[in-house]
Amino acid sequence: MLTYKKDYIVPYYESDANGNMKLPSIFNVALQLSGEQSMLLERSDVWLKENYNYTWIVVEYEVAINRLPIFNETISIETAARSYNKFFCYRDFIFYDQSGQVLLTITSTWVLLDFETRKVVHVADEIVAPYESEKISKIIRGHKFTALESDILERDYFVRFNDIDQNGHVNNSKYFDWMVDLLGFDFLSGHVPKQISLKYIKEVLYGVKVTSRAVLDKSDVLEAISKHEIATEELHAQAEITWQVKNG
Repeated sequence: MLTYKKDYIVPYYESDANGNMKLPSIFNVALQLSGEQSMLLERSDVWLKENYNYTWIVVEYEVAINRLPIFNETISIETAARSYNKFFCYRDFIFYDQSGQVLLTITSTWVLLDFETRKVVHVADEIVAPYESEKISKIIRGHKFTALESDILERDYFVRFNDIDQNGHVNNSKYFDWMVDLLGFDFLSGHVPKQISLKYIKEVLYGVKVTSRAVLDKSDVLEAISKHEIATEELHAQAEITWQVKNG
């Protein structure tokens, strides 16, 4: 298993009102790092499209947060494609502060998508060989989500041109934007995420109206749990986030 590590300074435009690195930016920087490693190993997105007409798609994230990076902080980010099987690839990301303490970890699950058919395809050994990932037979099960039941918050959003990535569908980080936007300024300025489970079910394309739905449980004084869905007539993404009260 080959690792790739890089230092990163958190810029102003990736910082929120609390001075913390925005979660969509964390996902975007992680994806950028995985792309850089793939380029070094001659398995870039361009290579994959030219040779197979495939692209990588993230289908699940599990995030454990000790502390969010802050504005102007120099951090180190390490990534490795840990393992794969016939259907899925599993990649880890670790964010460190300058003293080497772990800020947060992301475990991610990926699939290969055929550009033409928009269908998931099997993972060929040749594609992942340079990463030196372990080939496993076990399918690692992700978080088990439950349906939203009562006191549901809702808001509609239209998919704009700038929401679309080069794969022709909504960028992964945008789903998270739509999800947490429902929680409002007062809640978001007073809480920080501790644990995130995020699952992408079906891609969203340009021009579509999506509905963000959420349920927020604040019955615990120290922690809150929010559950989220992004939907049209179909379900496109789900998330569950554990929040803790912000210090200071």
